[in-house]
Formats: sequence, C-alpha cells, structure tokens
Amino acid sequence: MLFSPRFRACWAVLFTCLLAAGCQKKDPLAERKHQLLLEEHTRLAQAVAALNSAQGAEAVKEPVSSTDDASVLTAKNERLREILAARDTIKALAANEALREPIEKQVTEIRGLKFLKPVDYQVLSRKQIKETMAGKLGEVFSEKEFSQMSDAMAAVGLLPAKYPLRQKYIDLLSEQVAAFYDQHQHKLFMYEDATLENAQNRVVLAHELTHALQDQHFGLKRMPLEIKNNDDRAEASSALVEGDATLVMSEFMLKNLTKQMFKDSMVASFTQNMKQLETAPRYLREMLVFPYLRGQEFCAALFAQGGYEAVSKAYARPPSSTAQILHPEKYMANPPEEPIAIEWPNLKVLGHEPTADNTVGEMGTRILFTEWLDAATGEQAATGWRGDRYLYYADGDALVWKTIWGSAQDATEFFDAEKRLLEKRFQPTNPRSAGASYEADAPRFLRLHQTAANEVILIDAAHADWADALATFH
Repeated sequence: MLFSPRFRACWAVLFTCLLAAGCQKKDPLAERKHQLLLEEHTRLAQAVAALNSAQGAEAVKEPVSSTDDASVLTAKNERLREILAARDTIKALAANEALREPIEKQVTEIRGLKFLKPVDYQVLSRKQIKETMAGKLGEVFSEKEFSQMSDAMAAVGLLPAKYPLRQKYIDLLSEQVAAFYDQHQHKLFMYEDATLENAQNRVVLAHELTHALQDQHFGLKRMPLEIKNNDDRAEASSALVEGDATLVMSEFMLKNLTKQMFKDSMVASFTQNMKQLETAPRYLREMLVFPYLRGQEFCAALFAQGGYEAVSKAYARPPSSTAQILHPEKYMANPPEEPIAIEWPNLKVLGHEPTADNTVGEMGTRILFTEWLDAATGEQAATGWRGDRYLYYADGDALVWKTIWGSAQDATEFFDAEKRLLEKRFQPTNPRSAGASYEADAPRFLRLHQTAANEVILIDAAHADWADALATFH
C-alpha cells in the first residue's frame, strides 16, 4: 500500500505518541540499570575523593541527579574512571623510577661501561605506538621510497607483488615493541602500562639500556644502520647493535632468574600478539629476528675472543655484511673477508635511472631460496657469497642482479638454485639451456649467465629491448 505524505506524517505522530505512552510504564530492568549506575558513581566518586585528599589535590566534582538518564550517568562514570586510571598510571610511573636505578646499575656492571649522562626516559601510551613508529620510519624513508623498495624486492622474489611494505613494517614493529631507544632523539621510550614490577619488562629495559650505553659511548647515528643502498650492510650493523644488547640482556636475565621471572616470561610468550609476525612474508620475519639471534651469536664469538672489550672495538669497524655475521671467522680474520664492491660506470638504461639500487647479501639470498625451494638449498646456494648488487627499473619492469662467489663451485650452486627458482616462479615456455647459460622469452625475458670470474648475472625484464639493454651490465 502506498501512503500519501500527509498520512505518513500522521502515522509518524501516532507512532511517537504510542512510544511516549509506552515509556510512561515502569521498566524493572531499566530501573535496576539506573540504580546500578548510581551505585557505581558513588563508589567511583568516593575513590576519586580519597585520592584527591591523599594528594592534596582539588576535588573533582561530577554531581549526579536521580533524574539523570543512563547515558548521562555512563558518561560521568567514564570520566571518573579516566581520573582513577590516570592516577594509577602516575603511581606506576613513580614506582618504575625507583626500580630503574638497580637495573641501570646491573647493566653497567655487566657491559663494563658507565653512563656518561642520565638516561632520558620518555613515556608513551599504547595509542601512540603506531604514530610514533610511523614518525620514526618517516624520518628515514618517504612513502615513495618504501613503494620503490617493495617493488624491487618483489622483482628479486623476496616479497609478493605490490606488497604494502611501509604499513606492514609499522604493524610489525608496533606489535613486537615493548620499549625502544631512539638514537636520533637520544631517548628511551617506555609504555605507561609497562610496569617494572613485571620481571619480563625489567629484562626488556636491560636490553634498551644497553642501546643507551652504546649511543653514549660509540654514537649509534654514526653506524650505517639506515643506509639506503645496501640493506646487507645495514642488517650487519644492526646485528652488532642488537646482538650486543641481547647478550647483555641474557646475562641480566640469568643473574636475576627467579620463579617469578620465569612465570612472567612464560605469560609474555603466550599472550604476546604474534599475528602480524606470523602472517608476514618470510623475508620480513627472518630479517626482523636476524639481528637478535644471529647478532647474539656473532657478539658471543667476539666476547669469547676478548670479552666485552672486543665487542666494543667492533663499533670502530662494524661488520660489513651478513656473511660476516653468519660466519664470524670472516670478520675476525686478518685481514677480514670484506664484500667485493660491484661498480657500473653508467646506471641509466633507455633514458631511465634505476628506482632501486641495493644488495641482497648472503642472508637475503638464503631466505630467497628457502622461500621458493627449501632450507637446505638456501643455505648451500648462499654460502660462498662475496658480493652482489641489483638494479631495478620500474619504468621498464626490469631487473639486473649481479652476484660474485668465492669459487666456481659456489657460483655453480647459486646458478643451479636460481635456475630452479626461475622455473618454479615463472614456468617459462621453451627455455634454452647451454652450459652456464639459461634463457627464456615468455612470459618474461629471462637471462641467467655464469662467468669464468665466478660471477652470476640475472636479467629479468618484461620487454626484449630492456633485456638487451641490461645485457651491458656485466
């Protein structure tokens, strides 16, 4: 039935009247809810008044009336709860200040370094984590640079195509972080709900305090932690910094091992939100934990050679590759085994500059083959790495990746693994193999060649003219 506008208006008035009439009836459930809200307000108001009296603060007034409806009472009670929560936070922060001093003292004793100035602590709310992480990343990389990095890593095979690298990286860091040291601001950030009554939080603080010591004595900003054209070198430097702090943290934990610390650690392991880490691509997962796990092993090797003094000396000559982290003997050799630099005189191709110019490194190569093939192949094919460099041209959807190996056998193992990867990834039609050469023209123009100089060069392009142009990069 269609109603005229006038009838609809009358129907609306009638409905409003009926609703109003129904509201005049007593609703036992509504009355009980109203009474409970009034009782809650009384308790909250008394708690706030007691706090104000104890601290000599001005009374906070949130008067109520029996005529206040449920929404008004709920809002007033929420404001009182916020006041109590803020006071609890202040109390917890005060308690944390008292507990920080013995942790600082132990960390300096373990590491053998003194604080040159007091640590600058800053407190953040949990709501500020992602905003803070985004700001820190924005200080180093623009959104455009993140997009270019993502496209280049996808071209190599390390990430899925069009992967939202910047946002996922922020999500990962926000999920995992409990406290962090910022070498740009020289401040140690903690979260207001991270009480040091919790043993696990004391362990985390010991780790971050080690970063404060590193910064004061060695200057973390001088480290190549944020170099943009050599991810491998940046990861190696990070492994020294994080491995050092993890080594100190482990000793701190052993010195303070109690049933409560064990309990807090177990609770943390079971309650830690790991969703972002578990669903991240293998490359991000493994590169996130590499500096801590492999870095600790590297620093332990230095420590075995000369204690923390040997670790401290490494800051004057940071490790230059993940190969040195995975194989500490390469770093400690005299002379050390340094990566072989790859120089190309002109990077412009068909009038375009590369949108990415970077290095994969031994660890990145290991992860690449583990993802596409298997872990055993990944380790075997990456061992013997001596250097690499790749260029990606977004305008031509084209990649050239040159790797250098320690022996002909090492180069052959990489060549064979990369050939298998290309076949699995692209399933090329009519591929051509001849000794140390592998080529295909569909669905991509693929060129893989091993040279007599223990080099392997990969060209992967969407168009033939780009594949031909990149062939000059030898």
